[in-house]
Amino acid sequence: MRIRSRRVANRAVLVLAATLVVTACGAGGGTGGTGADDAADLDVSVEDFLTARGEELGVDRISVLAQSSPQADAIQQISGQFTELTGITVDWTILDEQSTENRAAVALGSGDGGFDVLQTPSGFIPTYVDRGWLQPIGPLVDDASSIVPGWNLEAFGEGTTSLLSRDDEVYGVPMFIGTQMFYYRTDVFEEHGIEQVPTTYEELVEVVHEVHGDDVAGIALRTAPSPSQLLFVWSAWLYANGGSYYAEYDDGTYSGSALDSPEAVESLTTYTDLVQNYAPSGATNWSVDDVTRAFATGRVAIVQEGAVFGGTFNNPDSSQVSGDIDAFTLPAGPAGSFVPYNAHGWTIAANSDATDAAWLFTQWATLAQTLTAATQTDANFGAPPLADVYSSPEYEAKYGFNDFVPAVIGTIDIANGGGVSPFEDDPNYLPATTDWATVGQQIAEELSKAVTGQVSVEEALRAASTYLE
Repeated sequence: MRIRSRRVANRAVLVLAATLVVTACGAGGGTGGTGADDAADLDVSVEDFLTARGEELGVDRISVLAQSSPQADAIQQISGQFTELTGITVDWTILDEQSTENRAAVALGSGDGGFDVLQTPSGFIPTYVDRGWLQPIGPLVDDASSIVPGWNLEAFGEGTTSLLSRDDEVYGVPMFIGTQMFYYRTDVFEEHGIEQVPTTYEELVEVVHEVHGDDVAGIALRTAPSPSQLLFVWSAWLYANGGSYYAEYDDGTYSGSALDSPEAVESLTTYTDLVQNYAPSGATNWSVDDVTRAFATGRVAIVQEGAVFGGTFNNPDSSQVSGDIDAFTLPAGPAGSFVPYNAHGWTIAANSDATDAAWLFTQWATLAQTLTAATQTDANFGAPPLADVYSSPEYEAKYGFNDFVPAVIGTIDIANGGGVSPFEDDPNYLPATTDWATVGQQIAEELSKAVTGQVSVEEALRAASTYLE
């Protein structure tokens, strides 16, 4: 499905002065609010469209289910603007990750409704679609009369929208991306006379060796044995070196094991050596919390971590190294550059009784102006899914430092260029098999044995590869 629509480039100076009060929303529901300082700076044509469309639909309320996260919290905080313009009240239910998943399954599976819009991780799209729980947005996009001026699905890029697709049909509009880059200490680089950031993994290893010392370790990486920790970081190294988990991929089906290849051995050997010899003591079982804490407290010179942490690392209230850091995109290997990548999207329930109103909210929530306003809230929403937002003066003023913004945009470009999976036409960073939750965990546990020095790299990969066969 090819989707086209126009983009409005001009921005108006009119700011809506809404007076709704923000209602905190934990395990229960609530409505969003916004003030003049928080409202999205929408073009007059957008405001007029939202007002006219709201009157035309005649819907009083829609319900949204979301995870307690910066991205959802930020949109919830400013959603009073949507209500003020359209007359449609947004009832929010914001829960922790597991509770959201359970609640969604019940609401979608029962057929009795309950939610119109849901925050859905890309990994859930295949299951939800196969069970008939979500509406495709293609028919909605094709209805030109329903499109908010300036909203454009293609602006999010193929690398992001493909994660929210199934059988070439899009089922969600991106509302958050999870990806990674390298952060480094500029003062440490200057101390060692390093003037250029590494562009290959070979150069990265050389730099780590150079900056490693007794007071500041060279690097810290996720090593905890799980798909979201060790595998989410290391897989980019594997792919860049020409390796993969499976040997073949054809029309959504993976087959054969490739995890005991020479490329995999070399990738894990390099990763393991850095962790064992150039990371802080005890870093062979570290999760994201350990890595980010080590960097923010000045214990390490380089980390590979999420784009969401840029603002945190450069915030003097939360980081001891703020003002002395910079960022660069993941380097290249013999097979090119690959980046960890996943997405969450706003999806519309198949059993919704207010599809058109849900679609109107989904577009408003993902406008460049709305996402830009969301980054300015106190929710610390620093990883919007739209490259245009990173180039905005507002985002630059709050989150920008040195080469951070170019690094994020460069990372998105790598994803849009196919640098997510080693297989052509596979949009998934980690294999999207029905049993990956189990298989991925088993693989991570086997590879962890090499990272911790219990077995050799070759033994760990041979054992891990059996789970793929």
